This record gives sequence, C-alpha cells and structure tokens, in this order.
Amino acid sequence: MKQLLIRGDDLGYSEGVTMGMLSAYQNGIVNSMALMVNMPFAKEAVVLAKKHKGLCLGLHVNVTNGKALAPKDKIPNLVDQDGYFIKSSIRRKQLANNEQLFSEEETYIEAKYQIERYIELVGEIPEYIDVHVLEIEPLINAVLRIYREYQVPVCLFDQTCFDNNIFKQSMAQYDYYNDHDCDFEKVFIDGHYQINEGINLLVTHPGFIDYDVAITSSMLKPRLYDYALVTSAKLKKWLTDNQIEIISFRDLKKVGK
Repeated sequence: MKQLLIRGDDLGYSEGVTMGMLSAYQNGIVNSMALMVNMPFAKEAVVLAKKHKGLCLGLHVNVTNGKALAPKDKIPNLVDQDGYFIKSSIRRKQLANNEQLFSEEETYIEAKYQIERYIELVGEIPEYIDVHVLEIEPLINAVLRIYREYQVPVCLFDQTCFDNNIFKQSMAQYDYYNDHDCDFEKVFIDGHYQINEGINLLVTHPGFIDYDVAITSSMLKPRLYDYALVTSAKLKKWLTDNQIEIISFRDLKKVGK
C-alpha cells in the first residue's frame, strides 16, 4: 500500500500563513499541521484550528524565528540581547563554517517552555513533534528528550517507533519550483517526488502572504506554490486514480509503539 502524509509547517507564524494553512486543510490534502507556539498568531491559530476535528496538531519546535519563551539568561547561545532567536540565515552561515551553534541543554530548556505553552494553548499534549529549519544533533536530541518525557505520540526522529516501512521526509517540490511557476501537481505526476510502497512524507509550507511574513521570512513564493500544490484538483484525482492513501500523523500511532 502506498500512503502519503503531507506535513504543513508554521501554523501560527502570522495571520496570513495560518489562514492559508487552514484553507489548505479545508480545500486540500494537508491534515497534519505543527504550531509555532512563540509566534504572534499562535493563540488565534489554535482557536481556529480546533474548529476542525480532523486536523492533526503538532508542536513545531522553533529556535530561529521570533522571541524565545525561556528567559534569555538560561539560553544565551540561542538568542540576541533582546531575547530574540538568532535568525536562520545566520545559523546557516555558522553551519557552513563548522561553528558550534548551541548546546543540547539550552535547546531542551527552550523546547520544554514551548511544549508547556502548547499544552496551555491547546489543552493537551501535541499529537506529534518536529523541528523548524534546523535538523541538527543538539536540537534533535533535545526534542527526543521532550518527546519521551511528555509521551508525545509521534516523533520522526525516534526511528524505533516505526515498522519496516520507515520513511524519509522530503521537500522535493522546492527544486521543481525553481524552474516552474505552474502545473505544480507534476511534481508527483512526472515523478519528481517518487511515491513508494509504505509511508511517504512531503514537508510543505502552504500559506497566504501578509506583511508580518513578508518582512520576516524568505519563503514567500514557496508558500503560495505549496498552497497551489496541495489544493490542486488534478493532483487529488491523480492520487485517487493511483490508489494512494492520504494519512496524517494521527494514523502513525497505529504503526508506533
């Protein structure tokens, strides 16, 4: 059986991003969305998301955008003097220079503040947990600690959770977007993203563009293109015709521990 899980990242980033993501759920095939609890529209995003019972909500642990939740003296290598996270553009340059970014312990402290904020806003633990932008060892290890401590149902980084159909996440559509500005469903139809037997995961960032995201994010066209991709009627028909089942992280509990 071929199954496709389309993950939507950055819920709560801004009003425009949030409204675009919820529209992508209502009109498309994204049914798992991870919340950035420290971002300006997080509280409103939860109120809106909870109206959709079929939407699977997760925690998007974020250490590169917005203001940290932990006191800055506890996480000095994560933030600037005003308590805002060091931007991802700077982090990427540091990684290219083989610099050490921050410790696992600092990241764990911030991640714990974030899951507590999630519980405060949503009223329950996340259905899954993942990370924003940086998939590096200190952050992954911190997220695994939070996942085990709070008994979050699903974490992609715990490879012991899944059966032999361990899947790899992909953002293959972004290479396609570099050369195309329409017919986005061909990412699948023409095989740019191969759907194999078992579970396949595509990471997306569908959203609408507002002022807040326009001045803080480098992902503008990709958000609009992702929205067009996941709401494409042609793509939905192709997936049905090819007997590809759309699943969410909620379904992975059946495969897990």
